[in-house]
Amino acid sequence: MKQMFVSALVVAAAGVAGVYFMPGGAPDEGPAAGPVDGPADSGGATPAADPETSLSYTDERGTCSGEEQVSEDERVTYVQACDGVAGWRWYAEASEHGETSRFSDRNDPEVQGQYGGYLGNFGQFHTVIEWRVLDGAPYATIHRYVSATFETGDAVRQETLIVTALRPGGSPTSCHVGLVDATAVSGANEIAREMADRLAADHDCASGTVWVVDAASPSVDAALASGSTRPAN
Repeated sequence: MKQMFVSALVVAAAGVAGVYFMPGGAPDEGPAAGPVDGPADSGGATPAADPETSLSYTDERGTCSGEEQVSEDERVTYVQACDGVAGWRWYAEASEHGETSRFSDRNDPEVQGQYGGYLGNFGQFHTVIEWRVLDGAPYATIHRYVSATFETGDAVRQETLIVTALRPGGSPTSCHVGLVDATAVSGANEIAREMADRLAADHDCASGTVWVVDAASPSVDAALASGSTRPAN
């Protein structure tokens, strides 16, 4: 239903709809990959290289409740809440300008989320979320944001992996750590996971900035060395 809030012209031109992408990369890239019609074991856990760390997937298509809201100025949004891992939930709000989201271990959907579209416009988060889990406790997520850029005049598909730190019981309960420009760099899966594992625990949610891995800084080390950041929202 939230697809209605994304410009039909942009979706058609940029190819946003109709192709299933796992959050860590294209369907044939890396251990996060699944078939184009979705992972065979969606929601299950898959061991990672570190025996104490695992990753798990949730798919919003089967775990969400939502409703359309119309404000006094006739602004239409679609708000939804989705079950996550170990008691966590994902909250999202979609409008004609894109989609915001946040994660919480409490039932507090009214708290403002963060936009996913650092690059491009008229986008939305993908349905599948990757959770990074240490000893049974989620500490970060990786979520693909698909949008469109218009730098050449025509709509061009843009894909960004958003890395989010989870702060159980905190205020806020989640914040964006950084982004990986999956359209510009190769190996975006592993780069996003490295960013989550290295930076999420110590990221200052009050800093107002996020780390950026892109063509100019194509690795986590390069981003750290160059100070590749941008405003968090």
